[in-house]
Amino acid sequence: MTEPASASASNSRWLLSLLSLLSGAAAVLAFAPFELWPLLPFCIAVVFSVVYRSASPRQSFLHGYLFGMGYFGAGVYWVYYSLHLFGDAIAPLAAVGTFLFVAALAFFPAFFALMAYRLKGLAAGSDIITQARSRTLWMLLVAPAAWVFIEWIRSWMFTGFPWLSLGYATLHSPIAAYAPVGGVFLNSLMVAFCAGAVALFGSMLFAKRWYALHALAAAGFVGAIVAGGLLLDRVQWTTVAGDPVRVKMVQGNIKQELKFVPNLLQDSLDLYSSMSFSDDEADTPELIIWPESAIPAFFSDVQGWIDGFVEEANRRGTTVISGGFLANEDYTEYYNAIKVLGGTEAQSYTKRHLVPFGEFMPFRSLLSLLARYIMIPMSDLTAGHGPITPIEVNGIHYGMSICYEDAFGEEMKVQLPLANVLINVSNDAWFGDSTAPHQHQEIAAMRALEFQRPMLRVTNTGISSMISRHGEIVVYGPQHEAVALDVEVVPRSGSTLFVTVGNWLVVALVLLILLWRWVAIRF
Repeated sequence: MTEPASASASNSRWLLSLLSLLSGAAAVLAFAPFELWPLLPFCIAVVFSVVYRSASPRQSFLHGYLFGMGYFGAGVYWVYYSLHLFGDAIAPLAAVGTFLFVAALAFFPAFFALMAYRLKGLAAGSDIITQARSRTLWMLLVAPAAWVFIEWIRSWMFTGFPWLSLGYATLHSPIAAYAPVGGVFLNSLMVAFCAGAVALFGSMLFAKRWYALHALAAAGFVGAIVAGGLLLDRVQWTTVAGDPVRVKMVQGNIKQELKFVPNLLQDSLDLYSSMSFSDDEADTPELIIWPESAIPAFFSDVQGWIDGFVEEANRRGTTVISGGFLANEDYTEYYNAIKVLGGTEAQSYTKRHLVPFGEFMPFRSLLSLLARYIMIPMSDLTAGHGPITPIEVNGIHYGMSICYEDAFGEEMKVQLPLANVLINVSNDAWFGDSTAPHQHQEIAAMRALEFQRPMLRVTNTGISSMISRHGEIVVYGPQHEAVALDVEVVPRSGSTLFVTVGNWLVVALVLLILLWRWVAIRF
């Protein structure tokens, strides 16, 4: 009897491991560009159930790790494009680098699984009623809190990587309106609560007894979450703060491999200037925005050209904002920047949150060999410093972010509530024709929803778009095409609760749940 029992247990472990891996990969379908958001609670419910069924901490850690490998393997595979196609790393090195990146990220779900397992808290020989009560509380409260706690840690540890936080998949769901209250992590918590309810129902299918009260509690919990989201959707957090501003967003579609070729600098300038103005001067917008590094050089190096271009822009009554690079006086430090061409020093912004391995090399003394094989232009930047304030143009305050910075709502909110409109300039050409530009746009939409501000998102190769304060894509341009989008944006004022309290509302809530569970187990 021992061998069949052992074989059965082994088969069960393999099945749970495979289920963990596949559910992680399937969860990515909830995010852009697929947006199958109803799938997400079921995928997270699988990992909750597998962790609860694990026979040991080691097994739970393994299952969480496999979920993470599927989740991040399917979700951020596009790092390969950055390293190989545009970073000049040979294919095997790019593949190894991508694998190591995914493997490192997978530790976060693994640590969730270990924490959640430790908080099961069932004593040996517990009666069936105690087991049922403990399971209900664990699945409805403890596992969701542990998930979001680890997700929040991932957003800042080692400079942070908040990509694929659960809340980003909720933009078109009934719980989207929680974002102005507690940000993306509150939406993540709502998804995790729903996943816990699904996991609880699933566990009851295999239980010896059906506990109607527990089932009703789970159903009521989900119903309350959805009802709360529908009620919050009626709240007007911000108000109109001025007349609509006519804006032209220019997407030049310059290939990444050509962007920093010195001999083609003038071609880039000519392209953007020609796309900005039409023959009909009466049709000139009030504001023109070019994307990140649209000027692929130091602003000071092309100052003569800028002066002539600004003279023509002023004659037409328009202001031009462009991405480019700034340097200190002796060129020992240089910055990824966005500025009003011809404007004052106050009308410029330098990027604060740089991309590791893309814009700076962490642990340079240890990784100097790696740097020799990954050649990314302008990859030794300095982070901006000093107070962060919106750029004012004609009485309207524009809250700025460059590329990856829009993934960090806690950092962006320092420009609120002064900012009336959000601007994000990006260069997603690094990621080729992958899911990354779509995921990035989804992240930007969450910031617009959190702050209840419209966002103007201008990119090199797409996806350029205007996003409403509700996180809806109002206008967008096709990818990999040169296009100029003419839009009207309405400035807004006011403050959401998230602007006031940031992530601490959610962090405090999940810590209270986890502390309560720990105390209950301990004492």
